[in-house]
Amino acid sequence: MLTTIFSSGYQELIDLDTRHALGEYYTPDWLCERIVKEFNFKPTDKILDPACGSGSFLRAAIHRIKKNHPGTSAEQLNEHIFGIDIHPLSVQIAKTTMLLSLGKEIVKSKKPIHINIILANTLLAPDGVGSLFGSEFKLKIDKEVFLLNTQVLEEIELFDEGLELCEELADQTLHTKAEDEKTFENILCKKFPKNGFNGNITNGFYKIYLGLKSVKEKGRDSIWKFILQNIYKPYFLHGKFDYIIGNPPWFTYSSIRNEEYQNILNKLAEIYLVKPDKKANFPHLEIAAIFLSHCANYFLNDSGKIAFVLPRSFFSADHHDNTRSGKAKGFRLTNIWDLNKVAPLFRIPSGVLFAEKTNGKKSLPATGIGGISFSGNVPSHNCNLKSAMPNLVEKSENWFYVKQGKSSAFSPRKSKKQTNINPYKKLFKQGATIVPRTFYFIQLTQEYPPDWEGRIINIKTSDSIQAVAKKPWKGLDFTGQIESRFLFRTALSKSILPFALFKPDLVVLPITVEYNQNENKKEIKIYLADELRSEGYLHASKWFKNAERIWDLQKTAKSKNMSSNDRLDFQRGLTEQHINAPYLVIYNSSAKNANATVVKRKDFDLEFIVESKGYSFVTNSSNEAYYLTAILNATSPNLLMKDFQTKGLFGARDVHKKILDMYYPKFDKENETHLRLAKLSKEAHDKTAKYLKNNPPQKELTAIYLGLLRVAIKNNLASELKNIDNLVQKIIG
Repeated sequence: MLTTIFSSGYQELIDLDTRHALGEYYTPDWLCERIVKEFNFKPTDKILDPACGSGSFLRAAIHRIKKNHPGTSAEQLNEHIFGIDIHPLSVQIAKTTMLLSLGKEIVKSKKPIHINIILANTLLAPDGVGSLFGSEFKLKIDKEVFLLNTQVLEEIELFDEGLELCEELADQTLHTKAEDEKTFENILCKKFPKNGFNGNITNGFYKIYLGLKSVKEKGRDSIWKFILQNIYKPYFLHGKFDYIIGNPPWFTYSSIRNEEYQNILNKLAEIYLVKPDKKANFPHLEIAAIFLSHCANYFLNDSGKIAFVLPRSFFSADHHDNTRSGKAKGFRLTNIWDLNKVAPLFRIPSGVLFAEKTNGKKSLPATGIGGISFSGNVPSHNCNLKSAMPNLVEKSENWFYVKQGKSSAFSPRKSKKQTNINPYKKLFKQGATIVPRTFYFIQLTQEYPPDWEGRIINIKTSDSIQAVAKKPWKGLDFTGQIESRFLFRTALSKSILPFALFKPDLVVLPITVEYNQNENKKEIKIYLADELRSEGYLHASKWFKNAERIWDLQKTAKSKNMSSNDRLDFQRGLTEQHINAPYLVIYNSSAKNANATVVKRKDFDLEFIVESKGYSFVTNSSNEAYYLTAILNATSPNLLMKDFQTKGLFGARDVHKKILDMYYPKFDKENETHLRLAKLSKEAHDKTAKYLKNNPPQKELTAIYLGLLRVAIKNNLASELKNIDNLVQKIIG
């Protein structure tokens, strides 16, 4: 009971922001207990939680061994259970959890008990011994770097006691001449007469002594001995463990602000082959992927097993394909649990991956591997397993590694590998990143003019955009005037409905649309504020000069080398938009399903610019545009991509180009089925326009109301969609 109280108190003691920064997602007792039930721990097995938090997994492991092996002494249990955590308070709570779990038998111990909970960063092995075969490593004390032989780290108790001696001698010789190495060796041998130190060990401790003496004399010593005692401890644990269980940090690579630590993680990701092949996916990689491979390779013995609670993105996200495919180094997956339908649990969907250490074949067999899908509502987040079990349903699953285009996933459904490539996949382009939105999304502070030609318009930052704006841009409120030629229309996800575009937003952009007579087409040109002033556009110059100034003041470290225009035209998403074709097919980048519509440029009062929340394809053929929207809104393609979508608390959430991984043929104007789809789609567009006119949304289209509106539109199109679905199934097979 007390251990549960300490586990629950952990969340109160460590504030949410700190836990989030550390990537901590507190694991409830019932899940810890259920995971350890999968293992038949023996009293002699060594068990590690490399991100132990409050120690819940360690408590569960101790109770499991006690139950299966009642004669195991508290002393023996303690010698075989280890935890590591980066947060000092977590370490203290975990130690308390361990003591309570070991029980009153601990007083019978014949020697002082040392609880094996270490304050350290699990991923920071000493530099130079990453392969564990190097003979030297770099040890840092303040700003000084010492090159030491790895023999210094061969015995954990000797290392601790050697550091004590180094600090004591540093205090005794403070501001006096340092003892020479021969004298230091005499002192060391007197302190540890039975060790028979060789020169490498003596020299290593001597360098540590000099380093500690130096920082003390500079007034920079506070906890250096404490840091040294802990930061190098993971080295002693190499290859020692039969089992590793835990819940590693869930934060992503892009969320790390420390450049040095980023470099370390990048190196580890490359060593363990978890770094995604596609460079753009790396920022989204959860550090848990590096933890999984590092812990399997570094801490497990040759027959060791590992189980980690992980975000469910490991099931389908592109950046975790190396873990799914078996490319990641050192482990083979043996079991998969899906916790997606359990509540309450974590703030994002989760699962559990079980693996064993191996250097052999690592990919999932064609026959799949076993696992469980859990569902149910447990009484409370941190209830115990006995309370949770009556409310949980466990369904046995066979999980397959499946591929669709370049996407992969774990799926309970085995599918035939698709070899045909969708001819439209490369033709759809993501729109421009019009951010920060408070700079560019606007509303009028005057009546709408009868036309936009050659006018000066009174504008301000859009009120509706403030609700979704992000720090540090949230709350910025621009007011001013603008020349009408810098006004454009665009669409965020809330405007993209099945077979309709609803109230596209007004934006101001530092661009002009020019007609190139030589090439007989319109082109987009982007300007700096000073260039606009030299062209005579004083209002636009003032507006965008203000945007440039605030951007330079508040831009994040990630964008430190980018101007506001660089961000706006990231990967030339703005200036290379295709604005000449009369028809656009546009669908949303994120939602449960793709929602697609045809945009006719001639129907708009201003030039339409595609925003990054949408993907678009341009065409001169209205039938091709309608054909594509029929397929994108159909049931089959949206169902087929479900296994490959990332999941949020409310289900699938990302579409992007996964909807284009399914093969369907290029529009053929001679194909009767294609033409019938185009006709049905045109009818669906007309019917939806009429529905929205007669049933305009009465509330702001937040995520919930937007979802309800999309469902209502599809219900209104039940007959048309049924016919569309039948034809789409026919052409995609």
